Amino acid sequence: ILAFRAPAKNFSAWENKNLVSFSVQYACVYIRFIHVSVVGVLINVILFWKFLKKERGGGFLTYCLAKTVPNTIVCSAFLFWVVPITALSLDYKHVPRMINVFVGQVAGFGAYVAGAIIEMFMAINRCSVIYCPSYNFKNANYVVTFVFMVSMVYVLLGLIPISCGFVFDPETFIWRPEETECAFLMEDIILFTIYATFVVSNSLNLITFLKLCFGKVEGIIVSAFPERNSKLFAYDRHDKLQFYIKSKRRHMIRHANVPSEIGIEK
Repeated sequence: ILAFRAPAKNFSAWENKNLVSFSVQYACVYIRFIHVSVVGVLINVILFWKFLKKERGGGFLTYCLAKTVPNTIVCSAFLFWVVPITALSLDYKHVPRMINVFVGQVAGFGAYVAGAIIEMFMAINRCSVIYCPSYNFKNANYVVTFVFMVSMVYVLLGLIPISCGFVFDPETFIWRPEETECAFLMEDIILFTIYATFVVSNSLNLITFLKLCFGKVEGIIVSAFPERNSKLFAYDRHDKLQFYIKSKRRHMIRHANVPSEIGIEK
């Protein structure tokens, strides 16, 4: 399935060694794409049906149900778009641009932003329950609707202008903006959006954590504090930190001139 990205010619021993190393790395990336995307789609679909069958009451479980939707979209983008492109060993210029931009905007912008904002409201919900336990939370359905409307705006911001999209580059195995000022501006917008939700979510998680550690909370016995504290404190850091690392990597790649590893043309 995996094709070498090099023309047919006689290579030196050094070039052959680097070509084999490159091919092994390429295969490892491909296998990882398949593993993560398949597992991610299956788990999120299962969680979606389980949460759908539960009585949610317009609260925290509604956010959990909604969170599986952007998760499934992101994983599906890898499974049905990134994996086939990688398997065919296509160069970036041979990837259909409009489809690439559409998938990138829906999964890389819309779904990712929706997931981050939903996590922020989950943190708000947890903190509110701790400090206002008597309040009856029935507004989650409206919040989720608002979140998906905002995510659609992010999708359209990259689809409507020309050359302003977010795409997958099979030559570097990363999602990146197109090589235009408009696309770089869009990347900065989504980056600062994630920063904002990161700060709000983790600030509220810290406040909730401190309340559980040192405050008195109605309806929670003391013996349950350690388990609840660890879960609440570490719940939603992974996705945002992962996006932060990837964004920094994209900025480094954008401003760096990286030479070819094997010294041959693709």
